[in-house]
Amino acid sequence: MTTTDIPALDFDPFSVESIAAGPTVFAEIREMAPLVWLKPYGVYATCRHEFAQKALRDWQSFTSTVKAFGEREHIPNIMVQEDPPDHSAHRNPVMKFFTPVALNNYRAFFEQSAADHADRLVETGAVDGFDDVASGYILQVFPDILGMKEMDRKQLLLFGDLAFNSTVPVNDLYKACKARSGDVLEWFNRQCQRESVTRDGLAEEIYRLGDSGEVSEQSAQLLVRAVFSGGFDTTVLSITSGLKLFAENPDQWDLLREEPKLARNAFEEVIRMEPPSRFLGRGVAAETELAGVPLKPGDKFATFLGGVGRDPRQWQDPDRFDIRRKKVLGHMSFGHGVHSCLGQGLARIEFASLFTALAKRVKRIEITGEIKRNINNQANGFHVLPLRLHAG
Repeated sequence: MTTTDIPALDFDPFSVESIAAGPTVFAEIREMAPLVWLKPYGVYATCRHEFAQKALRDWQSFTSTVKAFGEREHIPNIMVQEDPPDHSAHRNPVMKFFTPVALNNYRAFFEQSAADHADRLVETGAVDGFDDVASGYILQVFPDILGMKEMDRKQLLLFGDLAFNSTVPVNDLYKACKARSGDVLEWFNRQCQRESVTRDGLAEEIYRLGDSGEVSEQSAQLLVRAVFSGGFDTTVLSITSGLKLFAENPDQWDLLREEPKLARNAFEEVIRMEPPSRFLGRGVAAETELAGVPLKPGDKFATFLGGVGRDPRQWQDPDRFDIRRKKVLGHMSFGHGVHSCLGQGLARIEFASLFTALAKRVKRIEITGEIKRNINNQANGFHVLPLRLHAG
């Protein structure tokens, strides 16, 4: 395949209609060709697992220092817009707080919080999956372990909406979000200041990296903001997507109730089907090729994870929700290679803790009203999910 053979599409993945259609909107593009050209943005794109994996692990050719659809305005560039050695110099020191051993220190807290939350939810019965179940849990536990002092935690959702919309800063969706966000950015930055966090939380531990010289003091502050920015919205959306998939597949819920240890594999299957991040973008830094197409420095590239996660070349019966699916960890919903998500282990513990608690108390999850997908340039999932939790 050569450049002239690539389908050139007028398709806009960031229109409200495209976002509302969810991951299946990328199926036709995925089957059309391994690589396409998105004319509205001047970006090469793939929705196939093989080529997404090849590009994402080759950071020398596909650099994270350039973003495919424009510079992010509200997400710190530290780590997410760096390559080694700068990326390693910032990620390695903070990574010690996110190892399985380190995160295990929080497990009892997550599990007890999940049990208490599940008790309240079951007593209520009629709930919203996004507001009550997912947000109610994550906006309690994540700021607590980070060490954020008392604040209006619902404001974090407003900040997250703005931050993830800013990955495509030129479109109307982002502009409208920015116009309604008020002073939420300034509010968020104040919450991340050292004087605003407790002395016994994760944020303070990161600030101490600056005290010890492992990173600069300025980098420590940016790392706190980066960890906080990426640590709640995507997990809230993953939990909400999980609730929807289990409600639609009661046989899988019965299976989880019988085998609670499947909760972790269930999480991977949920984010394979409904990745909380819609796309990953890169800039081409060196002459290379992808799917037989020659690429040159200055070109831009994106992979749409909703298409990648349902690629039939990688997954048998990819549109089926199967919490026993083998090799599901091969998905790329946490990225791939050196830029894989720093907090993925934390998200796994949070999801597993909550769904294990719910499985012990809830016989059936019933959808009781209209579902609304989250309309955001980057963050994928569901914003309205009316449910009834049947105790049993």
